[in-house]
Amino acid sequence: MTIASILRINHDGKPQCLYTYDAQSEHCDITTINQWSSESLQHAELIILVPASWVYHTQTHVASKNTELLAKSIPFAIEEELSNEVEDNYCAFKLNDDGSQNVIAIEKQHLNRLNEQIVAHSLHVKAIYSEVDWLPAEVDDVSIWSDSETALLKLGQDQAMRVANSQINQLLPVFAQEKKQIICNEDALIDYADLPIKKSLTAAVCCGYLLSQNAIDLYLDEIKSNHDESASQSWGKVYILISTLVFSWFLVQGIQWYELKQSIADIKQQQKNLFTQVYPNAAPSELVDPFAALQSRLKIKNAQTAQADSMLISAVDKLGQTLKQQQSVKLNGLRLVDQKMELQITAPSMKVINEFHQGLQLMASDYSVQI
Repeated sequence: MTIASILRINHDGKPQCLYTYDAQSEHCDITTINQWSSESLQHAELIILVPASWVYHTQTHVASKNTELLAKSIPFAIEEELSNEVEDNYCAFKLNDDGSQNVIAIEKQHLNRLNEQIVAHSLHVKAIYSEVDWLPAEVDDVSIWSDSETALLKLGQDQAMRVANSQINQLLPVFAQEKKQIICNEDALIDYADLPIKKSLTAAVCCGYLLSQNAIDLYLDEIKSNHDESASQSWGKVYILISTLVFSWFLVQGIQWYELKQSIADIKQQQKNLFTQVYPNAAPSELVDPFAALQSRLKIKNAQTAQADSMLISAVDKLGQTLKQQQSVKLNGLRLVDQKMELQITAPSMKVINEFHQGLQLMASDYSVQI
């Protein structure tokens, strides 16, 4: 894997920062993460680092190489070392060449709460490691990684603790007497003259160290099965919901289709009754689709009306022009009957009427003007 996404969480179980490490270039980008819902966590295969305060590192010498037997025996082999009941912890281990086992114990409540966030936000998690395994240290080294308020102090390859930055200089005289050097990421916080201080730790160095060793994975099968079971239950609920919605949709559509069909039949019958009332002589073909037949008749009627309106407008225009020329003629009435315009006029004499008749005929040459 060239690119690794390593998420550190704090003592409260909330995301702290995301290391995006390129193993090929040995470059590491650091992104501050405050929420599990962060978009940066949705598109990565995550390695999660749990805080040192959550885990207990120890070593056992159970005389067996059978992993199933060791998984059952190791928790009771460290029972006296634990501050709580054996059944309240998850235990993970790895075999050493000398037959011993390196063991990590973590309280179930911590890991279960972490898994709840993984499930709730559909995160793709590859492994869960202790941050102790993230910080490199040789047997004779003291490694110190300082954050804003606390520091991870690792003594050799196994012992580690997270302390306040202000406690670093108080603890070094106690734990670092037999060590040869101090390696750190921030030397300004360290005031200890008995050992050389080497500021050589970087996020890239720590990420490379974690990925190069066979660290103990706390993402146990028991946790994964709970994850898969929760996911399966969630998908089961989704399938049930989808099935219910689909069935409801078809049911509603069926009811609406039946009601619509009945409404259409009622409307068609009303259309037929209305059409026969208005047009008693309606043809049988028109009653098949009364609405279409009504539209057809209205088109014919509108065409006739438009023609009559056009003729009326034209005739009135010609009449107006003629009356303007024959001002002694008075128009008393006008009506349109069967495509004919009837005028009622008065004039001083029959001669004037005849002149008006001739003038109107000349003006409206497309029409037949009769007295």
